[in-house]
Amino acid sequence: MIRHGQASFGHEDYDHLSTLGRRQARILAQFLFRTGFQPDAVYSGTMLRQKETAEEFLSVYREGGRTLPNLEQLSGFNEFDSGSIVEAMFPSMAVEDPTLEHDLPKMYSSVNSFKRVFEGAMLKWVTGRFDTPRIESWKDLQARVSESLRQIREKHGRGKTIAVFTSGGAIAASLSYVLGIPGEHAMRLNWQVVNTSISRFMYNEQRITLSGFNSISHLELEGEPSLVTYR
Repeated sequence: MIRHGQASFGHEDYDHLSTLGRRQARILAQFLFRTGFQPDAVYSGTMLRQKETAEEFLSVYREGGRTLPNLEQLSGFNEFDSGSIVEAMFPSMAVEDPTLEHDLPKMYSSVNSFKRVFEGAMLKWVTGRFDTPRIESWKDLQARVSESLRQIREKHGRGKTIAVFTSGGAIAASLSYVLGIPGEHAMRLNWQVVNTSISRFMYNEQRITLSGFNSISHLELEGEPSLVTYR
């Protein structure tokens, strides 16, 4: 499972790769190409930033003369709607801490304001105590991600290598499903997931197991710390 490249954080249309995000995706693809990584199937969610990352990956392989299967899409690997979650969680957060009213307008321009509002909202959301029909619940996210993983395993069987281009929330939900960890712990891991990082899972008919989390060797080998981004 591969997180998409850097998207357009803070812009009106977040759901497309930034220039840096495209570069990250190509660095990832070139690294995997050199290691001999050859997936039997390539998936993404239906969100633009996920598809664009997958297309950059496929493009590098085509340029190198290596054939890969066509990209398949499963909406179960889409990211959660963070904006709707913040909107739903914020009223109760502001009651508990009225100073948050000053942070909300600065959420996308101030790192501290973003952490106070966004992270607080996400931690309330994963508890399930504030669920509302207006937003997808954490349990619903877990259910659609685990169902998508089940579909892939059932379709391709054991002994196959599958690349899935997705988002941090879906990777966190996968960790929660596979490791049985609470939503709060999974969400805190989500905040550590680097753009284009690789998390690996082993599977057979009975189980799926984590074998690696948040690998960014492809970025580190470039020797440019600015390539490591989280949003």
